Amino acid sequence: MLRDMSALWGKPIIRVAAVLPALCLLAGGISSCEYNTDADVPRDAASGPPSNASPDNRVTPPSPQDPQDNIDALAEVLGPPDGSGLPYASGGAASWTEEVPTGEYFLTAACVAAPGAELVVRVGNAEPERTSFRCGMGKVIYLDHKGGRISAEVVPPADSPYVFTGVKLDPDQAPRDPSAAETTAWAAGELGPEQAGEFRGYPWDGKWHHSGPVDVPGMLTFTFVCEGPATVDVTVLRPRGEDLFQGSGLPCGRPVPADIQVGPEGVMVMVDSNNYPVQAAYSLLPAAGSGQ
Repeated sequence: MLRDMSALWGKPIIRVAAVLPALCLLAGGISSCEYNTDADVPRDAASGPPSNASPDNRVTPPSPQDPQDNIDALAEVLGPPDGSGLPYASGGAASWTEEVPTGEYFLTAACVAAPGAELVVRVGNAEPERTSFRCGMGKVIYLDHKGGRISAEVVPPADSPYVFTGVKLDPDQAPRDPSAAETTAWAAGELGPEQAGEFRGYPWDGKWHHSGPVDVPGMLTFTFVCEGPATVDVTVLRPRGEDLFQGSGLPCGRPVPADIQVGPEGVMVMVDSNNYPVQAAYSLLPAAGSGQ
């Protein structure tokens, strides 16, 4: 099963707001989930930056700089291999094809020194799925993989001679349940007793957390709480493509609610505490007045 989601970047690989979410691969195909809205994503990877491009829109123009500078810039966005032996490739047009065991993974693609690129992913004998993304930001795909061959390739624009790309696979190691009884007790103190039909998740800093399918999709209240730093950044993505919620500088110590439209496949959540130790939890409940 494959589900898809995407991410944004500016800090190293998993830093939300400046990095970020992910994609889920559902049994036969891949559907993309961008941190950016469709209007922000170039539809043609070979096209140049938009006419209103500014230093803030993260479009990376071709640059005749030292190649090592581009290699270093890519490493900052893509991150290093995780050491597990899973596929990792970088270069002008990075690609790999590997037999991958059953499991849950994040496939991450990135590029620098070009306006954008195209990620092509093929699982088994399924048709290749293609999605475009901006260089300097990256794309993350969540895979619930049933075992077998996976192919991944980053296709850069032909008119970007200095482009450098990379694509890698990492295991999904973020827990979906609390890691200790004290975490559950802390969350209950912040969010109240768990209610019927409620989902609670316990994300780690800098790790995507997938809620899994929700029992009652529709308009839900997403409530986030944290403890440790003064503030954190939080991003919530819909697995099939839209950014549901982005909170920059959310205060820890009190619940922060927001009503969001959640589909049957649930949500992807990431917390960025800027490497400060943090304890976090979130809940999903039918919103008041939604009739659910």
